[in-house]
Parts: sequence; C-alpha cells; structure tokens
Amino acid sequence: MNDDRPRLWTPSELADYTGIPIRTLADWRTERARSRGLGLPFVVLSSHNIRYRNEDVEAFITSHLVAPTGGSAD
Repeated sequence: MNDDRPRLWTPSELADYTGIPIRTLADWRTERARSRGLGLPFVVLSSHNIRYRNEDVEAFITSHLVAPTGGSAD
C-alpha cells in the first residue's frame, strides 16, 4: 500500500533526528524568534499538538549545509 500522506514530525522526533533540543525547538516557535528568522516553519494542529512538515525539515537541513572550501590537507 502506497501512503502519499505528507510526513509530519513531532518535536520529539525532530529533536531525535537532528540533535536539536526540544527546548530549542520550542524557543524557535515563539513570536520573537520567528520575527528574527530563527527556526523552521511548523504546523499547529491544536495548542498541544505541534508538527513539522518533512519538506520544511529537509529545507532547513539543506540551508545549513556547509560545503568544503578546498585547499590542502597538509
């Protein structure tokens, strides 16, 4: 059976996957942090039911990619 529903991450799952503490994810959901461009988009299903869309998680990770600069290993 093919399940085409979008993947939604709980804060706990996202913390386990990325190593970002749950408290940091919660801090990033505040109005102040969002106004400063911190964190990643989230979905509020109810006051205690927060989720993160898979495409937003992957975009966040990609945006933090650091490429090698080259040079010698000497």
